[in-house]
Amino acid sequence: MVKIKVPLDILTYLVVALGLGPLFLWLDVPVQVIVFGAFIAGILCDKRQRYWFGSRLATALTLLFFIFYSLQINLNNVVLPVINVLALLLSIRLLTEKQGRHYLQMFALSLFCLAASSLLSLNIAYLPALILMVAGVTIGLVLLTFYQRSPGLRLQRQQLSILLKTATILPVGSLLLMLILFVVLPRTQYPLWNFLNPKNSAKTGFSEQVQPGTFARNVADKSVAFRVKIKELAREDLYWRGTVLTTITGKVWTRESPQGPRRAIVGGQTIDYTLTLPPTNERFLFTLDLPEEIEGISHQVDNDQVFMARRQLEKSHSYNGQSRLGGQLQQPSNWNRDLYLQVPSTLSSRIKLIADTIRQQTDSLSQRVVLLEDFFREQKLSYADHDLPVSTAPIDEFLFTKKRGYCEFFASSFAQLLRLCEVPTRLVGGYHGGEYNNIGGYYVVTEDLAHVWVEALIENRWQRIDPSRLAVNADSALLAPRQQGLSLFKRTVDGAEYLWTQVIINYDLRQQINLVKFSGQKLKNIVPGVVSIRTPLLILTVLVALITLLIWLWRRQRISPEGRLLKRYQKAIIKKYGLQAIDKNCGLLEFAQQLDDPHAIKFARYLSSFLYTDQSLTDDDVHALNVLIDTIIVSSRNNQIP
Repeated sequence: MVKIKVPLDILTYLVVALGLGPLFLWLDVPVQVIVFGAFIAGILCDKRQRYWFGSRLATALTLLFFIFYSLQINLNNVVLPVINVLALLLSIRLLTEKQGRHYLQMFALSLFCLAASSLLSLNIAYLPALILMVAGVTIGLVLLTFYQRSPGLRLQRQQLSILLKTATILPVGSLLLMLILFVVLPRTQYPLWNFLNPKNSAKTGFSEQVQPGTFARNVADKSVAFRVKIKELAREDLYWRGTVLTTITGKVWTRESPQGPRRAIVGGQTIDYTLTLPPTNERFLFTLDLPEEIEGISHQVDNDQVFMARRQLEKSHSYNGQSRLGGQLQQPSNWNRDLYLQVPSTLSSRIKLIADTIRQQTDSLSQRVVLLEDFFREQKLSYADHDLPVSTAPIDEFLFTKKRGYCEFFASSFAQLLRLCEVPTRLVGGYHGGEYNNIGGYYVVTEDLAHVWVEALIENRWQRIDPSRLAVNADSALLAPRQQGLSLFKRTVDGAEYLWTQVIINYDLRQQINLVKFSGQKLKNIVPGVVSIRTPLLILTVLVALITLLIWLWRRQRISPEGRLLKRYQKAIIKKYGLQAIDKNCGLLEFAQQLDDPHAIKFARYLSSFLYTDQSLTDDDVHALNVLIDTIIVSSRNNQIP
């Protein structure tokens, strides 16, 4: 025999763990200690039936914690104080005596905790936690109903098993209904509760400006910058355009948005892709170089092919892009040439001498680029992320002293020398490389792949030049890490996370509309000529029918086999004898004897042997009783024949 409180307590602690687990890392350290200790102590208290807190002390602590964290709430800090209060309230409840309403409170607080975690991080772990939470709470409520009626109730293991199996119907129905509502409920284009979310921290990697010589070491960040659904490409094509920097002041490159109409792209192979960005504080929309157009997100585009969202990307977004691999951007005749030739006045005489030498050797701009590339190779520069030049003249130190640096040093020094050689030049910031996941068919681009390269105007077309490839160790230090393969485990995990982002996180109003249009198109293809049927009405009808079927199955499952047999027997008797109803105050066997029907008497005796004992019907018993009912039905038909 098992006390009903035992499975109820087990389910309760599982639900509490599911609620507190996703929040734990976000809690204050003292609260983490309290939560962990309260969870362990609560289990011991329930086992010994001796509790640490009485109702008055629990109320006092609740008020104290509530006041303490309420004072910390402001417009910029709402979520963190609230989740700490929720966790503390749940911890207090674990350490107090538990009656029926206390279990309900713990279920509710656990649900609130899990819901609050979605404001902090809505990763793929949220889905199994939600499914288990729904199952745990609904089954727990069924057990709580029995516990509330009889706290000391004991059940046989077989009875408990039947009870739990029956209780699982509720969460299954709830989850199916949740799935339907997720698909059909309308979405807003902007999160309604976004003001509650804590602001995203700034990321290392991609930056709006280039400033070589500021740090002695560049620390790699392996967090995901974006994912791109695209066919596998050669590594020399994996340049992801973010911004264009045109103005240099001192040693800092910044962007000055160009004016004028869009410019034509010449040559190249057209390729389509879908890019998914995680939440960020920026507005830059990354594209495969050289981009033509994007769609699926509100944006603006400058004539240097830099795309920017019209608002900060505070939630994950996906958009479709089209680019030209190997394409070049044309430059119109009326443009500010001086903007792309300016250099700092602080450049050393050594730098200027190199440019003068190259300029005097040839008048061809393309040949000047080749000569400058030869100079970089002769310097035997190394690509490195530590022991970097840090001085007021980082370019001199990079080229002539330390001869080591990362992409910012290569690109900035190369661009300034090209400008001194009278070649119009600008920097392009973005990413280079990516790890291809052949399971999902997409690239994962991480923050440590942030990169800067050069665009030079030659023959009235902007051509991409990557000076970092001129490093003596480019193959090992630059190119190899940007084309690494993912292990099978990483590919599987990342593929699941990508699917979660695409299907759940990025499911918005636009995708709902596309789903309705797609369903309507498929319907027309399946049933040609059926154009007048409104797709939304059809979908609504199907959903109503599905919900009705689920309710019918649920209600049917609630009736025991004995109840279904009894209901069928009563219908057969009413039909055979033309009765309006059966007297509920009359016993089953007594009523059969009043009818003097041998089949009814046999049925009543057979079923009564199970109704009033602990025995359960077997499949053979159910079959035998159904045969008796069929006999009654057949005899009633025979009586109706003249």
